[in-house]
Amino acid sequence: MAIDNKKVKEKAKDLGARFVGIGSVDRWKEAPETMRPESVLPKAKSVIIVCVPIPRGMVETIPSHLWSREHGHLMGTKVDEITDELANWLEDQRFKSTPVGGLAIAKDVHKKFTKLLGDAPYPIYSDFLEAGLALNWAGWKAGIGTMGKSGNLLVEEFGPNVILGGVITTAEIEPDPIVDYEICNNCDKCVEGCPGGAISKDGTPGRPMFDAGKCFLTNAAEGRTLKAALDRGDKAVSDYLMKTIFMQSESTPATCVCGKGCLADCPIDSRAKKLK
Repeated sequence: MAIDNKKVKEKAKDLGARFVGIGSVDRWKEAPETMRPESVLPKAKSVIIVCVPIPRGMVETIPSHLWSREHGHLMGTKVDEITDELANWLEDQRFKSTPVGGLAIAKDVHKKFTKLLGDAPYPIYSDFLEAGLALNWAGWKAGIGTMGKSGNLLVEEFGPNVILGGVITTAEIEPDPIVDYEICNNCDKCVEGCPGGAISKDGTPGRPMFDAGKCFLTNAAEGRTLKAALDRGDKAVSDYLMKTIFMQSESTPATCVCGKGCLADCPIDSRAKKLK
């Protein structure tokens, strides 16, 4: 049984989404098994991606505590509310649905990330579901935008300055066409502007080369504290952080304070010139 594409989009926009894209699960055939929608929800047929823009005036405060608070609100509250309500609406129509919030990180991605920085000392999440959904990649497969050199999804007019959320559902929904041109202009402003040197010049649009460890030590409040302790030889603080950061981060992702190169400096966000 199918559900109308337009009807789903209207509902998502009524809930607060600015952009909505839909992809069929067959677009994930080449993805790693743990990143396929069916690994989260067996019998899944569609993935709905919702998108909320970050106000341009906020982007231009990066890095700041104002931005950190906005990032947490948009990702951890607003987008989650949209995806939860959309999933409930689909289930009211008898389609099983799993919301994927803005702060969701697949367990296998988290394990790779933590190994870069010494690994978590205690495997207290060993029984967690391995599967997840990479929202940037899913946004591309749902027809919202294309992957930039920074690894972020780029959307026309807003560039990378959007927050994504998703719903995996058993509803069969007509998919949107995938964007068939590159939005990223390969200008390297994200590479040059990243204070942590986390984005490699050797990457390409759609195939970024990104160092998650360097990003964490610059972008996350927890990472900046850890780097300062390591640089100063403050072993008591660094040992404590190494024992706690990653266990907390698997259930509560790190606090974002940066985004200068990968977000603020990207020229695809044309609002920088259009707005007064």
